Amino acid sequence: MSERAHVFPPPMERHYPVVDGRIQTRSLEAHIVDHCNLTCVECCSLSPLLPAWMVQPQALFDDLARVAKVIRPRVFKLVGGEPTLHPDLVALVEGVHRSGIAPAVSVTTNGLHLDRLPDAFWQAVDGLTISLYPRPRLRESAIASIESRARRFGVALNWKVQDHFVRMSRMPPSDDSVETGAIYHDCWLRERCHLIRDGMFYTCTRPAHMHTLHRGRTDFTADGVALHDGASLHDEIHDYLRRDTPLAACFHCHGGRAAMEPHRMMSRAERDAERARFA
Repeated sequence: MSERAHVFPPPMERHYPVVDGRIQTRSLEAHIVDHCNLTCVECCSLSPLLPAWMVQPQALFDDLARVAKVIRPRVFKLVGGEPTLHPDLVALVEGVHRSGIAPAVSVTTNGLHLDRLPDAFWQAVDGLTISLYPRPRLRESAIASIESRARRFGVALNWKVQDHFVRMSRMPPSDDSVETGAIYHDCWLRERCHLIRDGMFYTCTRPAHMHTLHRGRTDFTADGVALHDGASLHDEIHDYLRRDTPLAACFHCHGGRAAMEPHRMMSRAERDAERARFA
């Protein structure tokens, strides 16, 4: 098994040149399901705490049609939750390709369900980022099968060891604007985790998931830019990517440079207790 070398924290990329009218970025992603077959503590997508949800393909395609006019990421990622739980995964990958948003389409997965996916998936996708957790550990036979199919279909594999997680959640949230501004300034998530969801563009995945977690009692949608068909969308997103003001979500988050902790799964009791805090 080959693994790409990872640098943590990853380098910042705060240059957003405009080429042929489109803002050049490292990546853009869509979280196509919120639920997952694992319950990782400090999941950056908050999956163990969120209700089951999956994107409707046309809703994603509508967002893509708008954002593709103004942004050109190097890769578009389909993420979760666990994206292989989406029943229309193949159609979603094919639709992202048709949008022309990016030259490559990747899926980020824990790999546990990859053996269930048809050849059509492997024919459509360009790359896979596969998280390797201490438990449940992906079997050696499963790794060999994944590598065999990837070679057969020319899919690039990025094996990512995830034996530690970043402790991002701030409990309780902070009201210290100076400290939060420093967190925002140093946070790599705002550089590498750009997200489209429900008609919005976010520089970070956290606001959309926090909005769901808080059940709308705290509105985090103002942390993003509404996608529309107007000529001003390009400048709105370009200015937003370069803003110095932290997001509302940052007051609930320690950012990507927070302390690391060993990876573990939440027990059912622990998960239920955490969910109850936001009921």
